[in-house]
Amino acid sequence: MNSGLLLRTRAEIAHWTRSSWSFEAVEAHYDALAADYDDINESADSYFRRFTDAMRLTRLPDDAYVLDVCARTGNGTAYFYQQGKVGQAVCADVSREMGRLCSQRLEEAGFHNYRWLQIESYDWPFADGEFEVVLSLETVEHFDDPRRFIGELGRVTREGGTLLLSTPNVLWEPVHALAAITGMHHSEGPHRFVPRRRLREALTLAGFFIEGIETTVLVPAGPQWLLRIGKWLETRTRDSLMPLIGLRHLFVCRKLP
Repeated sequence: MNSGLLLRTRAEIAHWTRSSWSFEAVEAHYDALAADYDDINESADSYFRRFTDAMRLTRLPDDAYVLDVCARTGNGTAYFYQQGKVGQAVCADVSREMGRLCSQRLEEAGFHNYRWLQIESYDWPFADGEFEVVLSLETVEHFDDPRRFIGELGRVTREGGTLLLSTPNVLWEPVHALAAITGMHHSEGPHRFVPRRRLREALTLAGFFIEGIETTVLVPAGPQWLLRIGKWLETRTRDSLMPLIGLRHLFVCRKLP
């Protein structure tokens, strides 16, 4: 086994076996990844589908006040802005380097009514019920206390507001690890995929009504013919096989009064 492969294997085993981790550890991982993040994800059809599938599954208000949690390089906020759904935004992340790229991306997209904020704890500097729409796309798994994280999502979402939350299916954990070990895709870094049952419980406890759950993405990357077959199978097994074997669970939630 070459040294690079050995180091990546040890890193993924460490991610699997740790029970807790710090915000600083997540920041260090994503700071190091930031420069290559978009280039790596460009080849994965599954990456941008977190935004397009979320848009398809809900009716968001126009020009909303939006919180994008772990906005990374700003692709999500930019996409929803281009769809007319973002009037004002806060983009938050643990990674300052991702924040620099996020600000650059949003300025290039012509969106200026935003501010970037670093997340350094579970206590966020927002008022109760501040946001009309909250985006938490492939985020909850990077926090070592998912119930507390979702509780904070509930606190800052206003009554009647929308939360869009997505996260990988736990059955794909070995696939993500193998992709990182072989160098096919970037490592998830400090994380733990959260079972769908636990997410439902935490969302309900945080005051959300779950309007819908859809499991999306069967083929995350590949030639167009293979992607088309994957999407064809998704539509025909949406309520049978996909909740079990699909890559991503996407929750559409409404904050209760």
